[in-house]
Amino acid sequence: IIGLDLDGTTLGINGKLPPINKIAIERAIDAGINVVVDADDAGIDVVVLEASDRPGGRVTSDVINGFTCDRGFQLINSRYPALQELDVIDEIDFLPAPRVIEVALGNDRRALGDPRVAPWTALDRATGTIPEKLALVRFLLSRPRRDQSVEDVLKPLGSTYGRVLRPFLQGVFLTDPRNVDARYGQSIIKSFVSGSPGIPSQGVAALSKALASRVQKIVYNTQVDNLDGEKVYSSGGDWTAENVVIATDATTATQLLGLSEVPRMAGCITWYHSTDTNPSGTGRLLVDGQNRGPIINSIVISDVSRSYAPADQNLVSTTTDLSATESDVRRHLSTMWGVSTHDWQLIAKYEIPAALPIQSVGRELTQSIKVGENLFVVGDHRTVPSQQGALFSGRLAAELILNERR
Repeated sequence: IIGLDLDGTTLGINGKLPPINKIAIERAIDAGINVVVDADDAGIDVVVLEASDRPGGRVTSDVINGFTCDRGFQLINSRYPALQELDVIDEIDFLPAPRVIEVALGNDRRALGDPRVAPWTALDRATGTIPEKLALVRFLLSRPRRDQSVEDVLKPLGSTYGRVLRPFLQGVFLTDPRNVDARYGQSIIKSFVSGSPGIPSQGVAALSKALASRVQKIVYNTQVDNLDGEKVYSSGGDWTAENVVIATDATTATQLLGLSEVPRMAGCITWYHSTDTNPSGTGRLLVDGQNRGPIINSIVISDVSRSYAPADQNLVSTTTDLSATESDVRRHLSTMWGVSTHDWQLIAKYEIPAALPIQSVGRELTQSIKVGENLFVVGDHRTVPSQQGALFSGRLAAELILNERR
């Protein structure tokens, strides 16, 4: 089974069941991991070929001058069914994020959170009226039409949508909610209500490492270059595969296989700044309810996990669109946090042109996993854009492959 990842990461599995199986999967630490685990459970000897020097693709972290910087701001929903099935959360020292966000309005930051833990925040009219907030519950119980966008169904919520939900969801989708299918948007909002987002204390790389530990053999720094039927050509040699799984981003999968439909991709930049003075102290995600600059959201990530920064420092993670400049980001940060950012130090900047597939209005929530004879494509672009979608697609591919062998 062969595949490629968002950043060119390549994974391979060499199964030794008669006839000899050879499997290469890229991005196994998302979509491919369920293929690997299920293949292992079925008695297949698995070898992973990884183009990078570490597992996980973008689900990884860099330690820079004592700061832990994830490659893009990422929260892990510990209650995603796929992660629960893998029983991995207890291995990564998971720390839940606050269930309250803050909205920058004028010179103030107004809180709005899960009414089960912060009911008083619902009374603040600055973030919308009570009827507007109750309308969100009705949306979650409704059945959106195929031709509706997230904005179509939520815009009637007035200031609750315009000031809170729209900027918050833009950070979730990395595109304007008017571009996103309402059915998918509803499922994502429900996952926040029922889930528990957070981070491993030492960075999201801990999740990739924990999942990689389930694979017995991984060979790093090996790039898959081309596919030709059952032949797989890599920098580490050629492979013959009984089945081929491409577990990559949509663009790479299309280039390899010539797929007819390619979802549009959303990009972003994540900026990490250090500061001596903590502008927050709560670990709450901050959005701008007045859209006064390029920032999508910002968070003092070291408030969620102190391990992200040295003891005398704080680390701020900020997400913007791809056009933002650092000077614009600093000005907007100052407006949102209400502090001077002149002495904030830039620790890292990650430009991610294809961070997330856009679930366009009317697009089916699932695409075919099997695209040819013994050829499979997995990833969040084949189901829904999320970690759950990626892992679920890997499980589907594994079941298809194992069922055909029975």
